[in-house]
Amino acid sequence: MFIPKTEKIKKLSEKYSKNIQELESIFDKNTYVYIDFANVIHWQDKLQWHISVKRLKQFLESFNTIKDIKIYYGTLENNEHSLDLIQSFNECNYHCKTKKVKIIKKSIDVSSIDLNSIDLLKNFIKKTLLSKFTVETIKFINNELKKLNQNGILELEDEKCNFDVEIGIDMLTDYRNNNVDNFIL
Repeated sequence: MFIPKTEKIKKLSEKYSKNIQELESIFDKNTYVYIDFANVIHWQDKLQWHISVKRLKQFLESFNTIKDIKIYYGTLENNEHSLDLIQSFNECNYHCKTKKVKIIKKSIDVSSIDLNSIDLLKNFIKKTLLSKFTVETIKFINNELKKLNQNGILELEDEKCNFDVEIGIDMLTDYRNNNVDNFIL
């Protein structure tokens, strides 16, 4: 059953009553929610939305069948935004799990490859897309990388923090120990 936690959520639920009914049918049993927040950030960027962690928690807690909300997010050391976001999860009483974000360095040094080659590009672009590129496109991209190399940029840093295993373990543990019927990922 949906019982709005705030006046704003109540007004929105009246405006979107069909959506609330649909969610009530999904959250019809003992439900646990697992949020990989890095994905939420990508949705925000793609949809040009702002998702408030506080309002999200209030909204989810408005369903009386949702018993727990776990949120997963990597800690990027010395990054104020990352640390502030984790603090806001804790202030909103999410069950927050975090771990250090790994920084993976990837070479973009084209000095030892033929500019018509996909050898370096296949580390960044899926093979299915690369197969659609013309030789001219491959050469153009490699020439752009060569320009970066001439400006002293020989590698890129990629951030990686995968929570799939932790989420899977938590789901299995919750299934065994907490009589969970619905898992919302």
